[in-house]
Amino acid sequence: MRRRAIGLLLLTLAAPAQAERQARGSLGEATYRQLDRAQTLMAEDQHADALTLLQPLVERAGNDYERAVVLQTLGYLYADQGQYARAIPPFEQALALDALPQQPYEQMLLALGQLLFAEGRMDAAIARFEQYFSEAGSDAGADAHLMLASAYADRKRFRDALPQVDAAIAKASAPKASWYQLKLGLHYELKQFPACAETLVALIALVPDDPQYWRQLSSVLFEIKRDRASLAVLALAARQGLLTQASEIRNLASLYLLLEIPQKAAQVLDDGIARGILASDEATLSRLGEAWIAAREYGRADDVMARAAAMAAGGERALRLAQVRIEDQRWAAALEALDQALQKGVPKPGEAQFLRGVAAFEAGDLQRAEQAFTAAMAHRERRQDARDWLAHLRQRAAETAAAAGSPG
Repeated sequence: MRRRAIGLLLLTLAAPAQAERQARGSLGEATYRQLDRAQTLMAEDQHADALTLLQPLVERAGNDYERAVVLQTLGYLYADQGQYARAIPPFEQALALDALPQQPYEQMLLALGQLLFAEGRMDAAIARFEQYFSEAGSDAGADAHLMLASAYADRKRFRDALPQVDAAIAKASAPKASWYQLKLGLHYELKQFPACAETLVALIALVPDDPQYWRQLSSVLFEIKRDRASLAVLALAARQGLLTQASEIRNLASLYLLLEIPQKAAQVLDDGIARGILASDEATLSRLGEAWIAAREYGRADDVMARAAAMAAGGERALRLAQVRIEDQRWAAALEALDQALQKGVPKPGEAQFLRGVAAFEAGDLQRAEQAFTAAMAHRERRQDARDWLAHLRQRAAETAAAAGSPG
């Protein structure tokens, strides 16, 4: 199991006793000197010599208090060398003697919990942390709350973890971003999305230049149906230059389109292309063109749709371009696009031929219109419409001929 790095503070032998627990015994002068020498060796990184000094002292201790202090020091010696698994038994034995005064007792509980946490023994770590909190009460520090929260989270006890991380944040003068990240993860696991949003606001206040928090806040607000707030967050991030990925630009544009603000969507996409974040490819140009169409900016739409149509292997982009030009009543230009669409091929050629007939009719080219409607009748999708138009054309031609043949 992966080891977790922790830091343990060596307790001083002169740690003051607290009210609840009293030392059950005292240190003899010889033991005190030996312990003092061992701590000096440990401070000088001479751990092997310190170990040689400490091991016999465990058996020679004159009372439970002396033995507990020696075991405590032995545990810290192992922990100081990163030998967490070996540090655990001496701590357990020292606690079992129940001979230490309050403060060292509490600190050893906390240190033991940290060691068990580092060794991945989460249930045992939780038990020791909970024991520590029962001893320390409100004096427990922010880091202790965070360790217990992390242990609970590891065991998927998310509801138990939340009060602990909240307590850690409340007690700390300067909570770290990682603490809020843990809190955020817990709210996500519990599907508490409004609380996720509140936590992300706190994270943004703490780390305003990190774009991931802006993105996450926008996503969460969208998840809880606060679409305009979601857009506002992402737009604000964009104004601060925090959106630098193509997916982020596309998401922002999609939000504008969703909220029926196509002009802004088109501007975002256009700016993304200009800045080189978005590729000026067929898909992007087509997306931009659709945004301009939605904004009724047909001139701008025509330009980018024409470029997309030229890039496309098939004729669907050209057909869409033709529809834009028909909407804008630019009949000759629409005919060019329809010819291009049919040349490249479209899934419904009857539709393209029918539109070609309409555009030709409006352009005054009745012969071309008749040819197109006749071709459209070969396909099911617009057969009846083409038949109606042909009938109309022929009736009009007959009326024109009759008018031409009648006397002045």
